[in-house]
Amino acid sequence: MGYRSQVVLAVSKEVMPQFMSTMAKSPEAREMCFAHADRLEKDYGEKGSMLFYWDHIKWYDSYEGIRAVSDFMDWAESEEHEDEFKFVRTGEDMDDNESRGWGYSDIYVNRSIEF
Repeated sequence: MGYRSQVVLAVSKEVMPQFMSTMAKSPEAREMCFAHADRLEKDYGEKGSMLFYWDHIKWYDSYEGIRAVSDFMDWAESEEHEDEFKFVRTGEDMDDNESRGWGYSDIYVNRSIEF
């Protein structure tokens, strides 16, 4: 069955050319994003941007599609485009949260007790 995560990735129009280049080079990433995302929003926050959402995904860096998305985020950070994307992942464990990028302040982790 494996460890599952909830993941959101938002990409702005400014870095969309590099993101699409990443998708073109990785069929696994392209399929993961455009065929298997639980939710895909075009023009999220601005025209030309995209938001991807996965629920209960095995987010392992050993998977080629995941590695390609991570490589895109590495590129964005190395080129000082941290404000042009947002990545948030929550795992099954309460303290397993990951966030990258500074864009899209409306995307964040909110864990709470409800009854």
